[in-house]
Amino acid sequence: MKIVPSIDIMDSKRVEVVGHVANKTLEDSDPVTIAIYWEKKGARMIHIVDIDASLNTGRSNTEIVKRVIRSVGIPVQVAGGIRSRKQVEDFILNGASRVVVRLKPCSTNALYDFSGLGKIVLGIDYLGRNMFRGIGRESMIALEKDVAKWVLKVDETIGLEGILITDVGKEGSLAGLRYETLSFLSMLRETGLKLTYAGGVSSPEDILTLKKTGVESVVIGKALYDGLLSLEDLRRIAED
Repeated sequence: MKIVPSIDIMDSKRVEVVGHVANKTLEDSDPVTIAIYWEKKGARMIHIVDIDASLNTGRSNTEIVKRVIRSVGIPVQVAGGIRSRKQVEDFILNGASRVVVRLKPCSTNALYDFSGLGKIVLGIDYLGRNMFRGIGRESMIALEKDVAKWVLKVDETIGLEGILITDVGKEGSLAGLRYETLSFLSMLRETGLKLTYAGGVSSPEDILTLKKTGVESVVIGKALYDGLLSLEDLRRIAED
């Protein structure tokens, strides 16, 4: 299992995100410098999110995301407001190893827009039992078993690299894992696709639990930046 440091960007600076809301801007934080730091610390992949694009603020961090990709020799997974085939193709052309695309759960709209591209990870924002985020910040109700079936249809149409499940209620909270999220992860494991998890990881025990659930990668932000967890220690647990 891989431990993947996250870099959330607004207005070319790293921000702390809690529940998909930028909570604090780190004024002296250069995303390129941070990416190089994590690579030197032994990260095997970096997850970078354009929060401006995700929230439709009118600003774009596309060029700095591309600079981050060029600055490191490890894979970079790109996320945040990616809604078109052209965006995906542009990031892949510029070296992104994976591109996260979030679609409305159980909807077949736009599926064929992304078919045949490769390197696409399906992003699912999980709010709680049978509750998901649709497009933008709207919430919606869908049975988890129906979402799992829909994931298989998306994979059949697009050819997915994997799934990224973000527990939005736990994101940036350092509050640990929820039972219902682990249950949903176990359901998605039956799809046979690679699972990546993000949201609230705050202890080595969380990593061990996710490993037992069959998660391939864990995206971590605040716990690493606050020094609560060590990348080196987590890698030893995850890769043992």
